[in-house]
Formats: sequence, C-alpha cells, structure tokens
Amino acid sequence: MAGKKEFTRTVAYSSLLNNPNVAGPAVPYSRDYKRKFEYLKSKLPKPSNIPNKFAMKVTRAKVLEDTYRILSTVTSVERLRSKLWIEFDDEEVLDYGGASREFFYLLSREMFNPYYGLFEYSAADNYTLQINPVSGMCNEDHLSYFKFIGRIAGMAVYHGKLLDAFFIRPFYKMMLGKTITLKDMEAVDTEYYNSLRWIMDNDPADLDLRFCVDEDLFGQMQQRELKPDGANLAVTQANKAESSGDLRPASNLR
Repeated sequence: MAGKKEFTRTVAYSSLLNNPNVAGPAVPYSRDYKRKFEYLKSKLPKPSNIPNKFAMKVTRAKVLEDTYRILSTVTSVERLRSKLWIEFDDEEVLDYGGASREFFYLLSREMFNPYYGLFEYSAADNYTLQINPVSGMCNEDHLSYFKFIGRIAGMAVYHGKLLDAFFIRPFYKMMLGKTITLKDMEAVDTEYYNSLRWIMDNDPADLDLRFCVDEDLFGQMQQRELKPDGANLAVTQANKAESSGDLRPASNLR
C-alpha cells in the first residue's frame, strides 16, 4: 500500500514539474548548480566556537512539535551550522546521513501540511502550496512558526537536504524580488485572475467596480481596499491598469 502511494505521489510530482503553469517555461539543464551551491556556502561566514555537532532527539509522531521546541531554545543560529546528529525515539543509530534525510522529509511533510493553517494548496492543484492569508486566525503563533520554517529551510540548504514541498511560482519570484505579473495570479486565485483578466480586456466603466475586494473569512464577508480610499474610487478604462499594478497586497501572497 505504501509503495502504491509513493508511486502515485511520484507520478503526480512528475506531472506537476511538467506543468508550465507551475514550473514555468522549460529551462535547459545546467551543470552549474553544484558550483553555485558550493559558491553560496563559501560566501557564508565561517562558524567559530561552535560544537562539533548539533544533536536533536525527536519522535516521529511528534517531529514538528519536538523540533519546534528544540529550535526555540537556540539563541545563536551559528549552532545550526554544526554537523547534524538526529536520533529518533530511543533508537541508537549512527547518523551518517540517512537519519537526517528522513528527519527533513518527515518534518517538511508536517510543516507544510495545510491542516495547521500556515499554508494552503494553490488554485491550480493539490500539490503546490502558498501561504495561507488568514494564517494568523488559524494559529496565533503563526509568525513564530514561519520563522521556525525559515530556519529549517536554511538548515536544509546549508546541509544539502531536501524538503518535500512545492510552492507556486509567484512565491519564489517574491523571494527573488521579481515582479509579480497578472499571469502569476492564475495559480494563486483563479477567480480573481479571471476577473482581472476580463477587466484588462474590456471596458469596466459600466460595472460600477471599486478598488476593493470582498473576502470570505471563515464564513464572514469582509471588504479590503486595494489602495487608500479604494471603496470610493471607481475603476475606469483610464485607471484599470492600477487594479493589477500591485498584485501582492491583493493576493494570497501578502
């Protein structure tokens, strides 16, 4: 049964990576990745006065809670650059890499689980993720958890481990400081994208639209302005480009 699930997941991820709406246009294979990765590590400040290893003892059933508790006590991020030493439960193991790989795999499956309210699936499928815009209403400690997830992501990069998660392209573009385009919004909110697309292609003057959106927050409709005094500003043929000019605050990426 487990093998069937893993096969299904592998096939789904392969389809996902071949989906241009998610992965973007095909990029030629580059042998420079390893060199760039090594260059990145070489530019990081060399840690000093840190232990030879950073040991964490966690349980598989509570890997998220245990890791969060352990990292919350770490005051110096330099310690996270020490060699990782992962122990599960009461197992006596020598971590030559296998335990660490399993640790990041299990932890990422929990961290990015929409059940916890920090992330949600994209509008395109049930595999790619985006930040839940109402994460603060689901988890009052959401900012602390996002900081924790950022640390885990940094540790995974530094120690050369993989995280089991895919994000929408706009998420990566924001991290790289690139401009979010209207097309990017299709993966975030299909209905919102289609509305903006129609406005761009037609004259919205007769629709009595305003620079604001209605959002459904746990069954309660709330109005959010896209710009100052947007509720009183009509969308016209002359200013309609402004409705999609700054997409980040008007989307689940904010």
